[in-house]
Amino acid sequence: MVKRIKKPPVRPEVARSWLRRYESDGESVPHIARADGYDVRTVRRHLELMRQEREVREAKQTVLRQAMEKHYVDLCSFAKKLKAQFQGDAPSALSVTFTDDPMWRALREHMPRSPLWKDIDRWAKLEEHFRLSLEQLKERIRREAKARTSLEFVSAPHKLGLVEGFTDALVFHLRSLARGDAGLKGIGYDTRKTESGVWVHRGAFSIAVISEDGVENVENVFNSLLEEATRWRECLVLLEPTQEFLRVQRNIREELTKIILKRVVTGRCTYCPF
Repeated sequence: MVKRIKKPPVRPEVARSWLRRYESDGESVPHIARADGYDVRTVRRHLELMRQEREVREAKQTVLRQAMEKHYVDLCSFAKKLKAQFQGDAPSALSVTFTDDPMWRALREHMPRSPLWKDIDRWAKLEEHFRLSLEQLKERIRREAKARTSLEFVSAPHKLGLVEGFTDALVFHLRSLARGDAGLKGIGYDTRKTESGVWVHRGAFSIAVISEDGVENVENVFNSLLEEATRWRECLVLLEPTQEFLRVQRNIREELTKIILKRVVTGRCTYCPF
């Protein structure tokens, strides 16, 4: 009797080649078994093992791909919410709701060298500078307005005097000019008589409630301040942070728009699925 020689275990690369020959080249199982000197049952068993291994691998890849796609969606959704914080006409402090969000950390880890982070830091510094400069300008407007009209700023509706809209209107005009817009140029005055006095408006702003014979004086003072305030030191001090604010705001929004529209973020983070 011929002694049977035990075949060595089938190496993975051999089993993978059988699967390729069977599926791609069209070789039959008996042909593969004869050609390589293996039992037909051995070839069939390893073909099935290779198919199962492939299915598991493909299933894992599908799960990981879906997880990564959802991760990108989370990052882009956060970028959209973040972008909404950098709008308006003045810098404002970024809410801790964003800086404490895990997606904030994730985005920073994905893009550690992005200019976005320096601009956001610059935005935070601008907020205090801008606020202080704006308050100084408002205080100068109040002083000049009271001195030139001999009127006080009032808050009660039944009292005659200047109202806070006087200051707001001038600030709006000066900041509009700093952005290259027209401000209140071309917008006239409007008056409305009430029981408490005559309300004087310039555009959307109420600037005073006074007696009828005082309307012209208030309008003349407001006109003179529109022209003179552009040369005040307080206005010039506000001009620099305004220009810087516009530049930083534009840069931040552009960088976040890139993230949103690309839909894929380079790099890796702690929360990446793989």
